[in-house]
Amino acid sequence: MISLSQQQKMLQKLSPQQIQLMRLLQVPIVSLEQAIKEEIERNPLLEDDEDTTESFASNNEETIYDEESYTYEEENDFPDHYDDDEMDDYRMYKEKIDSDTNQEERNILYASEVSFQDYIIEQFNLKETTETQHIIGLELIGNINVNGYMERNLTSIVNDIAFRQGIYVSENEVLPVLKTIQALEPAGVGARNLQECLSIQLHRSEDQSADTKNAIKIVDNHFELFSKKHYNKIEQKLKISGAELSAAIDIISKLNPRPGNGFACQSDNPEYIIPDFVVTEIDGNLSVQQTRDKPSLKVSKYYTNILNDINKSKNPTKGEKETAAFIKEKADAAKWFIEAIEQRYKTLDITMAVIVNYQRKYFLSGDINDLRPMRLKDIAEMANFDISTISRVISQKYIQTDFGTFSLRKLFSKSHIGDDGKDSATETIKSAMIECIKNEDKSTPLSDEELTKQLNQKGFKLSRRTVTKYREQMKIPVQRLRKEIVR
Repeated sequence: MISLSQQQKMLQKLSPQQIQLMRLLQVPIVSLEQAIKEEIERNPLLEDDEDTTESFASNNEETIYDEESYTYEEENDFPDHYDDDEMDDYRMYKEKIDSDTNQEERNILYASEVSFQDYIIEQFNLKETTETQHIIGLELIGNINVNGYMERNLTSIVNDIAFRQGIYVSENEVLPVLKTIQALEPAGVGARNLQECLSIQLHRSEDQSADTKNAIKIVDNHFELFSKKHYNKIEQKLKISGAELSAAIDIISKLNPRPGNGFACQSDNPEYIIPDFVVTEIDGNLSVQQTRDKPSLKVSKYYTNILNDINKSKNPTKGEKETAAFIKEKADAAKWFIEAIEQRYKTLDITMAVIVNYQRKYFLSGDINDLRPMRLKDIAEMANFDISTISRVISQKYIQTDFGTFSLRKLFSKSHIGDDGKDSATETIKSAMIECIKNEDKSTPLSDEELTKQLNQKGFKLSRRTVTKYREQMKIPVQRLRKEIVR
């Protein structure tokens, strides 16, 4: 039986202007500049003032804060492939604890003009091969990823050759061609797994000393024991001393687990991250500014004059009416866009004022231990914005300080309330944890229980379970996998 009923619902419908503002809030400065150019090309009534420059915050209004408030003051002069592999994880972990935890990578490198695969093909073309072998080789090279590894197994590649080329070959015919590719540069390219990658490099090494031969035996015959750091068992099987094992492992540790990455880094044209904000200290006060001036946009006078002339006409033609409607529509769109840009700059200024004031101690010291627990909700309440607005403001944005350039999101972290009621930022706890592990005895690394005790002594009242969770989040290996042979 069909029944009719009435319901009242409150629905919030966003206007086109609000949607446009949300989109502009989210993009970083580089994307904003591109969006403005595209809008100017799309809307003939939107113009860029000829006096607009792209100077680095040369005339941009900056914000000065004292310790008690964040009131605005104007100042004129501003002076893969194998991520789950235990050995690879360990390398990632070592790189992590050896780097400054306050900073992110500042530059992104362009790819070389010649792609990695083209580089391999150029070498392969110099080899003497039959027509079929050449086809097989190109298919194999096409399946090598940016890290230098073969992405698909030989069975799948044989099927691909049959399907794409109509050539039927066996795996036994493909394998010799693969070996030819594995003999190319960089050493280790074309490997099907980490073990094979390391083995190729060792066998091609000019140094074939006793230590290198031991390293080859470890990788070729006892790789599982090596990856699990069962060093005593390796010593027994190879009948070598601890010093000999240490020398062999030292050789293995210097090999490249991602041969393709080295090629990608041979670029002379680095692309640097462009920060959206700059924070500096001036006589104990913090100054923050956006790194690009607000663009000087305007509505075209030429077209508005045409509209005025048509509106003054007593008997406009049909064509003139259509022209007037078009101009009015584009003029309104241009005004909305200009207002959205102005609102974006204002919203970013207010949000950054609150953030810098809230994290004042951290921005003055640069010490991650001074980073206060901070949530989107906290900043939204103080700035009198929605949480969604704050989320868009910090999205894809970078901030430059005297101690590094990093993502705004790094300033936001959940808090951890210890058994003593102390409220600490999780990033601060993780930083302290990394410091403990960095200073541990590598021959007998700290267990999670011992790590918990050290953190408790530093004032972080944590449970062992919480320590384990944070360690896993940072992809730091367990105690056994952090063990090293200390000579």
